[in-house]
Amino acid sequence: MIRLPFRAFLPLLSAALLLSLASCKKKVVWQTDFDTALKEAGESGRSVLVLFSGEDWDGKTQVFRSDVLDTDEFKDFARERYVLLNIDLSEAEQARAIEEGDGDLLAGIEARSGLLRRYGVSSYPTLALLSGEGYVLTIVQYDEGLNSPAVLEEILEEQAERIQAVSSAIALVRSSSGAEKVRAIDRLYEATPETGRKPLDSLVREVPSLDPSDASGLVGKYEFIRVYEDAIEKTSEGVRDGVAESFVEIAENGHLSPAQKFEAFYNAAYLMALFGDKDFDRMYWLLGKAQEADPENIRMEDITDLMAMIAQMRDIISGDN
Repeated sequence: MIRLPFRAFLPLLSAALLLSLASCKKKVVWQTDFDTALKEAGESGRSVLVLFSGEDWDGKTQVFRSDVLDTDEFKDFARERYVLLNIDLSEAEQARAIEEGDGDLLAGIEARSGLLRRYGVSSYPTLALLSGEGYVLTIVQYDEGLNSPAVLEEILEEQAERIQAVSSAIALVRSSSGAEKVRAIDRLYEATPETGRKPLDSLVREVPSLDPSDASGLVGKYEFIRVYEDAIEKTSEGVRDGVAESFVEIAENGHLSPAQKFEAFYNAAYLMALFGDKDFDRMYWLLGKAQEADPENIRMEDITDLMAMIAQMRDIISGDN
């Protein structure tokens, strides 16, 4: 029997070891379900890196995939850091759903469209880094300069301080209660990019019940933010009933500062005028209340301008009659 020296087996052993190590690497998978991705992030302690795309129509996502997302360098970078999620709106899928009358498919498309609105996505592709709760850590807009994994790593590194600030605030929200939680919510709200604040809506609405005595001094701020955001959403949907009066309600019964009361009364009058309301006396009364609330407000000139516009509206309607 011929025995080969041990060194003859070394190349074979090395190759087998390399194959074994390669197979042990965690496969990089792009999730397509939002809730599944958040659950995985919560269980693993990783962040969610979301790609919002229009793969078959935006003209950029395929290039971005080729240059960055499909490379081994990106996969090695992302593997242990992120849960990857792709929220894609495909024109072909939408056309098929409509043609076939597929209710489930249409519902899925609408759910994804809702996520685009929730995260303020206005260009494609867009990357968003989320916490396990779905709060925005940072947002990265794609441009032609984002053409390699190294560039993406550099962008995320440049934003590391902001990401850490948001992450720290989220941790405080998780661990606190009462007025202390309100302060943590405020810290999170201010640290979050403005276009990414919509996912904080449930926290904003929670503030008054967390701190009914306003020990934090922040309840009025979030009462106003809630009403303001609701007004934007309702008017965008064509809803007018009660929108202006919601500002009056918080001005009279909320925890607003003089400046916030000024804004609330002013917004109520402005919305009435915008909606073509003919109760001009009510509008003048609201603007008078704004002046009373904060006589030194730097926006007093806006009151004068709106009064002039209301007077002009009234003259036009009187002339028509």
